[in-house]
Formats: sequence, C-alpha cells, structure tokens
Amino acid sequence: MNKQLKNNIRELFNKVQFTKTCHKSMEKKLKGYYEQSNLDDFAEEFISCLMLPLAIAEKHPHVENTLIFAANFAVGFHSFSNEESSEQMNPFLVKLFDFLMRSHNAVDQGVRFRVCYFLNMVLTAMGDTAYIDDVLCDKITNNMMDRLLDKSPKVRAQAILALQRLQDPSDDDCPVIKLFLFHLCKDPSSEVRRTILSCMARTQRTLLVALRRTRDVNELVRKAAYLFISKVSVRSLSIKQREELLNDGLRDRNDVVKNCVKKELIYSWLRNYNGDFIALLRALDPGMNIKGMETAVLTLKSLLETSDVKVLIDQLPLDVQTRLIPIDKISSENILFWRCLAEHLKRECLIEELEDIIPELSQFCQYIRELLATISSKQLETWERTMNQFMLCQLFEMVKLYDLADECGRENLRSIMLDTLMHELCSDKIVQCIVEYFDEVIPDVDRRLSDLAEVISELRKPSKQTQSQAIPQLTEEEANQKKMLKARLKVKLLEMKEEQYNCIRAKEYLKAEELNVEITKLSKEIEDIEEELTIPMATDDVAEEKEKNDSQTMTVCLEIMCTMMQSPSIMTLVPTLRSLLDHMVLDSLEHPDINIHELALKAVAICCQLDGELAKKYFTMFFLQFSIYPEEPKLWITALKSIFDLLLRFGLEFFDIAQTEEEGAAHDRSRRNKTVRLYTDNEECSAVTSDQFDVEEGGDKFIKVLTSLLDNESQELRVIATEGLTKLLFCRRISSARLLSRLIILWHNPVSEGDTYLSQCLCSFFNSFAVCVPDSQVMLEEAFLPTLKTLANAPDRSPLQGIDPLRISEIILNLTKPGIHKDSSLNVHNDLVFSILAEALNPNSEIEPEVLIKSLKNLDVRLEIETLKENLKEALNNALEKVTEFDKRLVKYIEQFKAKLDAGEPKEMQEDDAISVTSEANSEAMSEAVSDVASEVASDLEK
Repeated sequence: MNKQLKNNIRELFNKVQFTKTCHKSMEKKLKGYYEQSNLDDFAEEFISCLMLPLAIAEKHPHVENTLIFAANFAVGFHSFSNEESSEQMNPFLVKLFDFLMRSHNAVDQGVRFRVCYFLNMVLTAMGDTAYIDDVLCDKITNNMMDRLLDKSPKVRAQAILALQRLQDPSDDDCPVIKLFLFHLCKDPSSEVRRTILSCMARTQRTLLVALRRTRDVNELVRKAAYLFISKVSVRSLSIKQREELLNDGLRDRNDVVKNCVKKELIYSWLRNYNGDFIALLRALDPGMNIKGMETAVLTLKSLLETSDVKVLIDQLPLDVQTRLIPIDKISSENILFWRCLAEHLKRECLIEELEDIIPELSQFCQYIRELLATISSKQLETWERTMNQFMLCQLFEMVKLYDLADECGRENLRSIMLDTLMHELCSDKIVQCIVEYFDEVIPDVDRRLSDLAEVISELRKPSKQTQSQAIPQLTEEEANQKKMLKARLKVKLLEMKEEQYNCIRAKEYLKAEELNVEITKLSKEIEDIEEELTIPMATDDVAEEKEKNDSQTMTVCLEIMCTMMQSPSIMTLVPTLRSLLDHMVLDSLEHPDINIHELALKAVAICCQLDGELAKKYFTMFFLQFSIYPEEPKLWITALKSIFDLLLRFGLEFFDIAQTEEEGAAHDRSRRNKTVRLYTDNEECSAVTSDQFDVEEGGDKFIKVLTSLLDNESQELRVIATEGLTKLLFCRRISSARLLSRLIILWHNPVSEGDTYLSQCLCSFFNSFAVCVPDSQVMLEEAFLPTLKTLANAPDRSPLQGIDPLRISEIILNLTKPGIHKDSSLNVHNDLVFSILAEALNPNSEIEPEVLIKSLKNLDVRLEIETLKENLKEALNNALEKVTEFDKRLVKYIEQFKAKLDAGEPKEMQEDDAISVTSEANSEAMSEAVSDVASEVASDLEK
C-alpha cells in the first residue's frame, strides 16, 4: 500500500474527531484519495482507522464525530432513493457492510455494541427514502437477530436500533416486528423494552402491545409507551382504551409518567380535535359510567391548569344574558366542562370570571326544574335516561359552588332537591350527591331528617291508579243483573250456533258466514261481562292500601336512608331512623331483588353503628349471609364489610365472641384481661388493662370464618378480609401470632403476585404495625418459627414452595430490630436468638438448619446480663460443632455472629447485612400506602 495514502487517511481521521465543521471538506478530500487509489488498499486502511473508535465503548464526543464522518462518507457514493434502480451498491460500501457483519459477534462486549451502533448510523445516513438489496437486508437482519440474543442489554438495545429501518409495517409477517413484539413482552431489560417502544413502527398490532406496556414495572418504559401512543391518532383507540390510558397515566405514582401523560398524550389528543375541549370529552364518553366520568374530570383538571381562562370561557356554549347553557343545546360533555371550569375558577379564586359563567342560585334552581320538566315530557331510551341522570348529577355538583347565605336561594335549592329525589329520573348517584350536600342546606338535624323521611314516605305511597283499582266497581244488585244478562246471551249464542250448523248442512255458506260474525260479537260480550263480574263487590270497608316496594322505588329510598345516616351530625339512632328501620329496612331484607337486599343490609349495618344494643341483636345476621346466600358474592362483600366495621367500633368482647368455644371447654377469662405496661405521657392514653382479644385463647371458630376468606377465589373478598383482619390487629381488637404468620405468607405467596393492591395493603400494615402497636414485637417473635415451619411443611406442589424462607426470616427480624418500635428499650432479638439456636440444635426440627443459621446475621442482640451472654456463647459453640459436621459453609455465619457479639456490630456489616422490608416496593408508594392505611383506620375509629 502507498505509504503516503496511509498517512493521508490517518491524518484526515485524526482531524475529523475534533469538530464536525470540517467534515464536508474532509469528505471531499477522502473521496479524492479513494478515486486515486486501489479499492482494496483504500478499504483496508479506512477500516483500519475505523476500528479504533469501534473499540471504544464509552460515550465520547471524539468517537461520535469520527463515526458520524465515516457513516456519511460511506453512503455518499450512491443514491438510495430509487427502488427500481438497477445501479448496484458501491463496492466500497459493500466491503464496509461485510466488515460489520464479520465483526458483530466479537468477543469484546464494547466492540459488539459499537458495531451495532455504527450499523444504525450508516442505515440512518442513507436517508428517508432509501432502498437496499434484499440479500443485504436479509444478511443484516439475521446478524442483528443474533445480537438480540446477546447477554448484554446494551448490545441488544443497539441491535434493535440497527434493525429499526428494516421493519416493514405493511407486512403482517415481518420478522423484525415479530422480534420487537417478543422482546417487548419478554426481555428482562427495561432499556431494551424502552428502546423498542422508541423505534417500533405504529400498527394496530404493535399498538395493542404498547398499551400493555403502560403498566410496565419500570417507569421509563411506561413513559416510552405513552409517548408511542401519543403519536397515534386518538381515533385508533376504543373509548375503553382511552379511558384506561388516561386513568392509569394520570394516577401513576411516578411524576415522570404522570407529566408525560399531561404534557404529551393529552395535548396530542387535543390537537386531534383542533383544541376543542368538548370534542375531546365527547371522545371519552363520560356520561356512560362512573369510571369514564372520573377519568374525564381528571383529564379536564390537567388541561385547565395550563390553559388560558379566556380561551376556556369562549368554548362554553353559554347564553350571554342568562349565563346558562340553553336546554336545547345541553349535553353531557358541555355540562361536565361547565362544572369543571366553574370549580377551577373557584379554586383559583377568579371570582369575577366565575360570576360570568354561573347565574344566581334561584335562577339556577329554576334551570334545573325546567330541565326536569323537559326530560319528563319525552319518552326516553335507556341510554338517554343514563345521560340525563348524568347531567342532573353534574348540575347538583355545581350547586356546591354557591354561597348559601341567600335565604331565598337556599329555600329554592331545598325545594328542587326534594322534588328531584321524588322524580322518576333520580338515580343512586343523584341521591348521594343531594343527600350529602343536604347537611349544608338544612343544618338542623331534626328538620333535615323529617324532610328526607317525608320524601321516603311520598315515594312509597301507592299511586292513584293503584288506589282506583282497589275501589269496588259493582254493587250486589248490579252483579245480579249482569249474571242474568250473561245467561240470556248464552242461550242466544247456542241458538245461533245451531242455526249456523243447519245452514252449513243445507250448503247456505253465505248465511253461515254472516252468523259466524254475529257469534264472534256475542262471545266477546259474554267475555266482557265475565271480566266485570270478577271485580269485587262494594263493601263498607275500604281496602287497605299497600306501600310500593318495587326495585326502583326501594333503591332510591334505601340510598336516601344510607346516605343521610352517614352524616357526621348524626350520632345516635333517633326515633325517625328507628321507625324507618322497623317499617322499611327490615322488610326489605326479604325483597326478591338481591340489590335491594344488599342495600337493606348496608342500612342495618349503619344503624348498628349508631346503636350498640341493635348491633348485638343483628350481628349474627351478617354471618348468616354466607350460608343462606352462597351464590351471591355481593351480599358476602357487604356483610363482611359490616362485620369488620362493627368489630372495629365495639370490639370482640362486646359481642361475647369469647363464648364460642366448644361446649365444656374451660376458658380462663382472666387471661384476656392480662396486665400490660403503663403508657407514658406522650402516648395516646394510659391504662393498666388491655381489652384486646387473644385469638389463641378463645373464639377460634369465629376467626376461622373470617380467615378462611383469605383463600377465597374471589379477589375482592380476599382483599376485604385482609384489610379487615389487619385493621383488627392494628387497632388491638385481636391478638394472634398465628394470624400474623398467615398474613406474612399471604403477602409473599406467588398466587398473590398479580394482586398489587393486596401486596401494598400488607406491606403498609406490617411497617405500621411494627412501629405503632405495643404488642407487635412479641407477636412477631411468636410468629417467627411457626411461619418457617409452615413453609418447610408445604406440599411439593403447593405454591408456598416458591417462597424463600430466608427472605421471610429477614423480613420478620428486620421488623423486630431494636429501634423500630416506639419503645426503644424493647428487644425481642435477645429471646429470638435462643429460640433460633435451640431449633437449629434440634435434630427433629422441620426447618432447614441453613435458614436458621443464616438468620443470625440479621439479629441485633444486646445482652446486658453476663449469665445470658455465657449461655448464648455456649449455645453458639454447640451450634458450631453441629454445623461443622454437616455443612462447613455455615461456619462463617456463626463466627461472624460471635465476633459481632464480642465487639459490637461494625458499621460496614450493618450497611451490608441490613435488609429493609420496604426495599421490595417503591419508597414513595410505600409512604403513601402507609399514610392511606393510617388515615383509613382513623376514619373507621371516628365512625
């Protein structure tokens, strides 16, 4: 090779690495060298210079500049814009591709990465309209497919980028897209999944897979999925898909994902509708279900925060004079937009703008009345009825924006609220909206309850049509006259039939046909008289009127009662409520409609919350729902919630549950009232006795009923049972190491992996329980060995075999570390260490010795009594002798524990060995979940 050429090419490569500004001139120079030299010599030296930046995996501007220059030079010889061009690819470019195909499987990971990276650069530099030879395309595809199996996720990600220009969206069997879809679903690397979403073609098939990635465990993958979907027309998605995307995205715990949905996805969809907010709402169809409405409200709130107020007001189809949407232009979309905009203006304290879009309260009440009248005048289809109910609900939500200081307006509001409750269009959501706000409209409890009770009475009053049918129509004399007339007509009928028979025999068919018409009329007269005679005769006694109990009426009545009883101002079961309970609710428990039965059960439960004696009377009724209605999970759910609410409110002792032991079994009641440590001044209260109920000491039958639901096939029942039992433990209503053990196993059971809410609930509970509950450390200590034994005894095919017992041990020990609980002086590890060593030395132990010995590293033992220290050292020496016999690998764990015991645990070991229970979940999600549980428990206790 010409030495001068070699030096020139090397000098040129040296210059281009520093800046891109000289690339054009250097390309011309290099092209001149190419034309003056032999192809093989030039290609050899060019590739030789290229190998240096290809061998550097780290990102560096000099490497980037060199590779960009090489890629642009390589594709500069040929035009790739003509598909039918017969011109063959430049031989230099062919040699370059051959070199890359030979080097893609290099031993060095960095080289493999750079080869894929440079190949993508070359293909990208070819331009948007490029075409390449089929053979070369297949060769690149096959080689990059091999790199998709690379052990390095970074190499796999670069291979995907290299393949992005070889995918064919029009081909349903495109191998590249098939590979992308496979790795998008199966690849363990989030970087690979994210890269695929950034470069995959958008088709109906790829869109469906991208939709599933919006629930990926990695937040950056979720963000990439939303970015992928934001570039797809909103019309390509179904209404259900749009709702789920916005609902999941706007509620995502990660701000990166949430902001992506707000700034990219929503505004992309808004652009599809030319900035028309109401058209975007129409695409979400908010009026058809609650979830759709909630999603639409979330979306609007996000848009309103970043939009100009004047633009928003201009989009409202309001009448300038009345400041109302004309009745003939009203729709579920524009009324929801009106409500959300009004709430936004009030939230931002833009009072003048708010007054410009809503009228005075009395005028607004008249508007609702006119809408009700318009709706009542029409014959509605089912979907129209649903939409009108939605619009009414939004209008009553807007009522909450008004100041109720206007006495006249407040009285008008009271009137329209009561009239709406009695309207046939009233739904359960409208009832809840009105009755909840009725507290503000009528602060006086007695008057409020009287008004609502009167509404219920009016709703159940028999209609006029029903009453008129109950009034007797015939006197005795009239009935006798009718009977005589009926007898005469029957005789005449027989005569006419006989005459018709004779005409047929004489073949006088026309006359027979005329007689047939007369016979038909006569038969009809006789039937009418018989119907009149079936009406009861008049008597002096008026028929007793029966109240209405159809499903629609009872749904509204029971919803009114349930909602009004949940008002914070109602503390006891007043006579009005007790009367409704006796004369309406209890009768509804036998209603054939299961939904009415469920509402009645809920109403009884709320009444029981207000009256302890009533709770005692009906407590067992809630348990009967499980046996009487085995095929009705809705009733089970309501009954189970009611049971837990009553137990949290009154405690187990209140219902004498301790007496449910087997007959003849002795029960030491004094054990349940065992003494406990006095509280300090900074704790919630001081006491010398504990009213918590020890499950191990009694009431096992009762607990078995509830704990059996932890294994129920219904996910909702499992979650409710778990929440209820954890609340009972947290509030110290029950005490059970066995139950704790079961909950720990449920938390880590592979069967529960897909139930995110259940996992968060248990994770939040154990972190709060270990910190706040006084007896938590002792109960966790007692649950330690039984939990490990349960896992050790699990059958071979049991899903419990998938639980790592060492992980369970680490969790319990970290929950019981000194300093976790408020009582800093408590250290159950001092006792646990002896229990663990005793179990490890037990030749008949069911637990693997390896699990027990390795658990020592998570113990924080602080013995102050020398005798106990000596006993512990002796136990450790015995364990050391035993371990040496069957597994010398475990010796180091005992030695480390002994060293820690002698000298105190080094700081490094604390950092290395301590495993936080909360490390399994996102720390932000965990803190929110703990807060949710604490607030929910506090709310339950207040009720």
